[in-house]
Amino acid sequence: MHRLSSRAAIAAISFGVLTLGGVIMFIATAPTATASFGWFAYQPLAAETHFPGALVVLTPLMATAAAISIVGIVGLSLVAGYGIGQRRSGAR
Repeated sequence: MHRLSSRAAIAAISFGVLTLGGVIMFIATAPTATASFGWFAYQPLAAETHFPGALVVLTPLMATAAAISIVGIVGLSLVAGYGIGQRRSGAR
């Protein structure tokens, strides 16, 4: 069995911490307040577009947490690809 280099292991741990931290941050920053309107709101005139004013689906902190998680996942996939590539090149 081929082992990863120490640099690759440190990178894998770092990206794993980024991924886990981003997921925890995303869950912790989720808004807990309920919406003050119903999903099936009455629309008196069919020609008008109805959009509730204060709907926040994704806060800026949640978007940051999602970006951190995505960077971590991409980094983990790069380290995994590097490890697989090292194993195949050594088989010759």
